[in-house]
Amino acid sequence: MGDRRDLLPVRERFSLWLGAVLASGLIRALRRFLRISYIDEHVVRALHREGRPYVHAFYHDQLLMMTYSYLGQEYGRRLAVLSSRHRDGEYVSRTLERFGHVMVRGSTGRGGAAGLKEMIRHLRAGRDAAFATDGPRGPRHQVQIGVIEAARLGRAQVVPVAFASSKKKLFDPGMPSRSRCLRPVRCSSTVSRSASRRTPIGRGWRPGAGICSRPSTA
Repeated sequence: MGDRRDLLPVRERFSLWLGAVLASGLIRALRRFLRISYIDEHVVRALHREGRPYVHAFYHDQLLMMTYSYLGQEYGRRLAVLSSRHRDGEYVSRTLERFGHVMVRGSTGRGGAAGLKEMIRHLRAGRDAAFATDGPRGPRHQVQIGVIEAARLGRAQVVPVAFASSKKKLFDPGMPSRSRCLRPVRCSSTVSRSASRRTPIGRGWRPGAGICSRPSTA
């Protein structure tokens, strides 16, 4: 990924750098106005204490503040996040890297299989892995099969994570997408909720058993 970035024109590299700086600054600024409550966080804390990797599964329209739902950094752990190879995915990657996450590039149309394999390798190496389960193209709030396959082959549990705000606005992002983004407004209270789901490990996958066969990306 570093080589690919070096090949970009200077103006585009500066644009990507500045975009990540501003986006991460905005997220940190929003966090200062939020009062966050965690529900059922004992689910992931127990996994962190035991050193067991898990799949951090969430919906794409909750991506904005989702970085603060990950508690593994308190235990010295890092999160691998699957992100699109398109330009918007480059902005997401550079922004989340500023929060200490490991970015894996792959999308439903470009490099999806390679990205999924790398996420599985991270899980088997003991790292946690994050997926936007419905992907940026939708259908909205319909889980794609890639996250389930990653958990099964990576021998990890799936932990669905949700983010909600008492005061919120839904707006369309600046890219063609079927997902609307949830943006908390000033001085709102938010809730991050986790729930454990056991994932079958080592069992064969029946063709046509899922909604689709492509991995989801942030």
